[in-house]
Amino acid sequence: MTTNIEDLEEGRLASSSVKWTTHLLSLFVIAGLTAGSYATMTGHEIAYGTSREVPWGILTSSFAFFAITSTGLCLLAAISHAYGVTQLRPLGSRAVYLAIVTTVTAFMLLAFSVESPWMLIYFNAASPSLTSNIWWLSTLYGIMSGCLFLRFAFLVSGSQGLALSFGIIAAVTAVGANNNLGGLFTLASDPPIWFGIQLLVLFLASAVLSGTAAIIIFTVLAFTLRQQKIAGEPHKALETAATLMALMIGIVLVVTIARFYSIFFSDTPDPGRAAAQALINGPLAVNFWGFEIFTGLIMPLALLLITKTKSVWAMTLASCMAMVGAYVQRFDLVFSGQIIPKFSGWNDLPQYFHYFPSGAELIVVLGAFGLVGFGFLLGERFVGRLFRLY
Repeated sequence: MTTNIEDLEEGRLASSSVKWTTHLLSLFVIAGLTAGSYATMTGHEIAYGTSREVPWGILTSSFAFFAITSTGLCLLAAISHAYGVTQLRPLGSRAVYLAIVTTVTAFMLLAFSVESPWMLIYFNAASPSLTSNIWWLSTLYGIMSGCLFLRFAFLVSGSQGLALSFGIIAAVTAVGANNNLGGLFTLASDPPIWFGIQLLVLFLASAVLSGTAAIIIFTVLAFTLRQQKIAGEPHKALETAATLMALMIGIVLVVTIARFYSIFFSDTPDPGRAAAQALINGPLAVNFWGFEIFTGLIMPLALLLITKTKSVWAMTLASCMAMVGAYVQRFDLVFSGQIIPKFSGWNDLPQYFHYFPSGAELIVVLGAFGLVGFGFLLGERFVGRLFRLY
């Protein structure tokens, strides 16, 4: 079946409220791009709250959040289209599109979190390093995004065979990119809290968790915009996604417990235990217990189990809480590895390093979320019918 792009636009989504929301989100994007460009020109040490002791801040954790979410959406689209999980099929095309949007957002954050983004692009192509996690990370995410663009183009044109082929390639490269993102942490024995094979499992489970939560939220929003009731196959698809999300929450909980057990009951160096203590009863305790564990894992899991993944409002609320917890978890992971001085115990060294994002960093992050919302609304308006065709 061949689909004309002109036939996919939905005029009823061109209401004044949707247009104003789209314009507002575009202003957020412009503000984020402006703040990031300002920081690149003036220098991160001036515009950002990072320092020599804490070089990775909220931009790095936000990049990880969107990159991992894009991986989860890519995997969700692959298993719904290519691997016979027919219950998820109504969510597949929207997952492909959202994976593209979140990948572009992740690249924007990556560009503004490094000092010279143009040099990163140049040397990535001109001087490849096969032993570098960052080279593999950027290369595999680039291949994944290219395959996603091609897959979406073939979905629009109706070439299902080619779309499935590129979808499989995108899924394989997404797993590799996600593992290399985790490898940036797991291969770093200093700081010790990042060391451990559990992080690779955590990153993969978190990817599927974030992907399922994102597709539930945006699918419910899409039906709300159209003032349509979710029933039939879309409802079954959301139930399957919510069940998968509950399974991933359980896995993340088990891996989190295993991480801290290995830290406190193995030969982990003292800085690693001190960083773990910062999460448990230190300056990051509210983030860890309040947002990462209770809001992001326990409450969503309990809500899904109580409602047996049948209630749309319950799975939507659980997905929102899971996404909040996932975002805070990325920040805690990045900052906890830098919060302890490398030579702790020496004179005049603080017990914990301090970091608070600057205004420019917060504006860039706001622009990133604005870009996701902006892309979602444009997609629903101009190619929204495609999401119900496949």
